Amino acid sequence: MEFVSEHEVYKLLRELGIERNNVSDDRVELRMRPDDDVVRVHLAGGESTAPPLDGADVVAMDKGRMPDVVEHMLHLMHLSEMLLVPVGRWRNVFDAVAFSLAANEDWQAVDAAATVELNQRDPLLCVPADFATIRDLLAALFKDAEKPEQGLMIVSIHAPILIEVIPDGALRVSIGNRVLADEISEAFAVS
Repeated sequence: MEFVSEHEVYKLLRELGIERNNVSDDRVELRMRPDDDVVRVHLAGGESTAPPLDGADVVAMDKGRMPDVVEHMLHLMHLSEMLLVPVGRWRNVFDAVAFSLAANEDWQAVDAAATVELNQRDPLLCVPADFATIRDLLAALFKDAEKPEQGLMIVSIHAPILIEVIPDGALRVSIGNRVLADEISEAFAVS
């Protein structure tokens, strides 16, 4: 995992149909432009208050299972690179998971390199070898995060897919075309 320039990434994301919206000074969100081919799925744990996006299929799911579902989706897509984008600043994420990931060597290597990134939103570039660490990070966020600013967005830079991780126990998944959605639908049992 390595940090990449936020400004370089947003040009690429626009080409994939993903736009950045500033919700507040402390929060940003990424949204896939509305299109007839965009498939949206909202995976919701029982306690989540996050509303689904317009037109999303809603699937009830235990939030403890969600990190494994995300990892399974990433493997199903055979993607070589993914980006982790913080909703707030990285400090929010690192503070939330510090205790739960204290023994995770892979995350501690990222933590050690993040000193200058804590007040930034530069995305983390991840490869398939990092998918287990992403799973562990999501599990820690679902367990320990307390506010929306501690959420993450996972974006492919090679395929139109966006996964919004909402700490209170939800995932908003936007897939830019139906063929790709059909390929990964088994991960969350929605066609």
